[in-house]
Amino acid sequence: MKKSEISVKSYKFCPLCKKRLAKKEIENIMRFVCPDCGWTHYANPVPSAVAFVYNEKEEILLIKRGVAPGKGKWALPSGFIEQHEVSEETVIRELEEETHIKGSINRLIGVYTEPTKLYGNVLLIAYDVDPVGGKIRPGSDTLAARFFPVKRLPPIPFRSHRMIIKDGLAQHTKRTGLIEVLKSKITEATVTHTQLFYKGSMGIDSTIMKAAGLVPGEKVHVLNYNNAERLETYTIEEKAGSRKIVLYGPASRKGRVGDKLCILSYMLVRTDEAESVKTKLVILDERNRIKRRPI
Repeated sequence: MKKSEISVKSYKFCPLCKKRLAKKEIENIMRFVCPDCGWTHYANPVPSAVAFVYNEKEEILLIKRGVAPGKGKWALPSGFIEQHEVSEETVIRELEEETHIKGSINRLIGVYTEPTKLYGNVLLIAYDVDPVGGKIRPGSDTLAARFFPVKRLPPIPFRSHRMIIKDGLAQHTKRTGLIEVLKSKITEATVTHTQLFYKGSMGIDSTIMKAAGLVPGEKVHVLNYNNAERLETYTIEEKAGSRKIVLYGPASRKGRVGDKLCILSYMLVRTDEAESVKTKLVILDERNRIKRRPI
């Protein structure tokens, strides 16, 4: 019998003393047991590691299997964990062996099982892996390797692989969701004017606006240091060099001339990009001159 054909059903003799095995109920399960030495065959799942590789083009890396089970079918790169390996080592090794792509692990996606006729139950440990090098081409045990757009995946026979793709995509969607982060901050701005009968808005010297990366009509949060009032409004450009900071409309009821303000603006970015956003900070002196340039 070929090595690849060995399955849990092929055990007939004890691997220790070579006596014929007999069936015996142990822990409510019928198992093969040696009547002489007591060796018992516990049919445990075979551990395997699976790579979910998702690139910037929203494509998933698949391989066309060159061996059973699923020979000739598309699936995720995967392979059995060797005795000397941990699963993280296996997934990187199998990815390179099957696709010639080098990978870096992002996170664990989950643990799954897949029943097979050849190996019994297979335990699959799936990882989200970034491609970091190499040129894609089929490797050992594969007939082809390529990236597929998410919406045009070929049929995949393994239920566990389909679940891994579903969960992997869900994690990417969560990771690349949108978050609101601080974009601009003008602090210690002094109110120079208030005007009630006007469209509600925040007038700011255009030079200060440009330094802070604000544009006309942009939504801002305004915090008043003197009375702890907070309001949400939008920006209007005042003449460059005028040093005007004006509360218009109902906002004029939230402060007085001479009050100190903090003016904040936010932006929506992908969650995975949030840490790279650098806030433009502008600090003004008592005459609304810029003390510190954007950083």
